Amino acid sequence: MLLMRRLLPLLGALAAVQALHARRPAVRFDLPCRIEYGKYVVEVGTPAGPRRFVFDTGASRTTVSGKLCRELGLSAEGQRTVGDYEGYGSRLDMARMPFLQLGEARFDDWPVDVLPDSSYVWCLGVDGIVGSDLLRRFVVRISAADSLVSLADSYRRYEEPDRRKAVRLHRAGGRPFVHLHAGDGGRRMDFYALFDTGSAGFFDCRYHECELLADRGILRDVRRASGRPARMGWTNRSAEREAVWGVLPRLEVAGAVLTDIPTGETYGGTNKIGCGLLRYGTVVIDYPGRRFWLLPHAAAPATPETSVRNIAVAIENGRLVVGQVWDEALAGVVAPGDRIVRAGTVDVSEADPCAFVRGEIRGDKPQLTVERRDGTRVTVAVKNL
Repeated sequence: MLLMRRLLPLLGALAAVQALHARRPAVRFDLPCRIEYGKYVVEVGTPAGPRRFVFDTGASRTTVSGKLCRELGLSAEGQRTVGDYEGYGSRLDMARMPFLQLGEARFDDWPVDVLPDSSYVWCLGVDGIVGSDLLRRFVVRISAADSLVSLADSYRRYEEPDRRKAVRLHRAGGRPFVHLHAGDGGRRMDFYALFDTGSAGFFDCRYHECELLADRGILRDVRRASGRPARMGWTNRSAEREAVWGVLPRLEVAGAVLTDIPTGETYGGTNKIGCGLLRYGTVVIDYPGRRFWLLPHAAAPATPETSVRNIAVAIENGRLVVGQVWDEALAGVVAPGDRIVRAGTVDVSEADPCAFVRGEIRGDKPQLTVERRDGTRVTVAVKNL
């Protein structure tokens, strides 16, 4: 009798846990996605109807446009300081969406950040950014081969993952970080890097760590430049500073060995692995179980292009300018901040910056005409613009 009295609380707790799991739905669903301008774009249900959102594991919190908030009549509920991946921060309004529908998952009364309409992010024709706050209860599978993002309640819903081959997933701000190794022969450096589907690149390291890779002789074909970086965060800000670029002979990610990886610097607070990783295999992120897989493709992909552009184009005060000059032969010919007036024979002096962000500005010849600080003009050949 005494034993039964002791067991009753335990049995009650077990029954409660069993009932809780019984109410938890068995989840696996697919989100069709499109790759546009180097971003994964998915459809998200909102009170204003389905809208296009960027799928961004590098964002800790879901974001919507000011335009969508006004359309829904939402008011701000405070502010917070948010940084972008170039290291700049600003105050953003916060709001609560009545609901967001991501496939079969619904999020009611969900807190979001509101990016101003002036942000160049909205040049991509989207109304929001899906952050890791919507993904943290799921096992997410991302494949470039089938244009699908899948969400499930367990990695066992997928056929491929073997738990023994997973690596430890670390979460910071809800975002997925993994441990990786860069090396060349006997030389090696270890990193923690964010897997960031908001980045179209391969591997971007923090500036001082890129310099360490170069100093230790690991980073090959090293190039340096100064000026404004071509990429910008949501703040639209970029400042003139030093930049480094090179090629990593060997990068180990989740047990896979990648070779000859183009590597540049990022000025934010984290190293990043971008969507370039999906050239090598399917990625599975187990947020609750803190596991990460890279499931290699059967056939090895072609070696990525490793030649750097000779001139980078940036946006300054709404105009196209020379951002960085990577070719030493052009030193003294053009300089960062010089205004770009033609791409080939196409007049771009009054071009919409959004057209450049979307990659719609295409010169009919591989050359730029630049107006220098003294008012003179010069035409230079360009590559990989």
